[in-house]
Amino acid sequence: MKPLSPIVRHLIYPLVCLPFLFMIGCSVSPEPEQITATATQTGSPIVIETEAPIPTASPTPVPEMIIDEDGDISLRSDIAAQFSATAFPFDHKPVVLIYHTHATESYLLTEENLYVETERGRTEDTKYNIIAVGNALQKALEERGFTVIHDTSDVEGDDITSAYSRSLQVMQQYENIDLYIDLHRNSSNQRGRSENTILIDNVPIAKLFFVVGTGIGTYEGEYDALPDWKNNYTFALSLTKAIAAKQPDLIKPIRLKVGRYNQHMGLCLLAEIGTNADTLEAAFNTVPYLADAIESVCMK
Repeated sequence: MKPLSPIVRHLIYPLVCLPFLFMIGCSVSPEPEQITATATQTGSPIVIETEAPIPTASPTPVPEMIIDEDGDISLRSDIAAQFSATAFPFDHKPVVLIYHTHATESYLLTEENLYVETERGRTEDTKYNIIAVGNALQKALEERGFTVIHDTSDVEGDDITSAYSRSLQVMQQYENIDLYIDLHRNSSNQRGRSENTILIDNVPIAKLFFVVGTGIGTYEGEYDALPDWKNNYTFALSLTKAIAAKQPDLIKPIRLKVGRYNQHMGLCLLAEIGTNADTLEAAFNTVPYLADAIESVCMK
């Protein structure tokens, strides 16, 4: 056979090899179904079942103080715990002003203490009303080294509800007062023997307590000047502790109130000695205990 020429060989070899190359290429190509299956497997999302959180209510904050319908204030326990008895010493002879917003408050009518009532539990006779107790307190404090002014003005007038505005004018007449004492007699509906009187060595003694005004008022902006009630409360607490150390049954809890009671004037004490169901004698017998407490807290 006649050999093929070089030109023909170059044309035939590619044609002969082409089917083999095609077969080789097809054998290594992946099938479309496999590719699709793989893509489906790798792209499927993973679902995790969860539950929505149950909302919990925030605790309602407890107010620092609770005010009842009578205007009495109860402090939250942790706020009350911040107060403690302390000394109020002066570097000079303290000057005390005793006065009376309700000067006609009187005590139980007895055969020993007969007086003319202007109304139940009140008299203008200063030998039998709260002014007589103020005289006794003045003498007791002077014996303990205080300088004492006792203003006996009757400022009740025809409208007793505005008496504090007039007793404020009494306070403003004096300068350089270290301690203001507004002396009162508490009211009672008791008949017969008073539960407010205790016996100490068979001597009748009327219980007492102190009133502290916060100046909160019954509406916003009621008072133009507010008292430092925390300082006055600490002072009243210190006296309460001093009395309780001697006679725990004699002193009643402090009454913290929404009013001001003119206690924006400085260091102020509103003291309620006895009730109209107690005798004047029992009120007189209380005075030395109050005077001793004031001396122990204020004098060096």
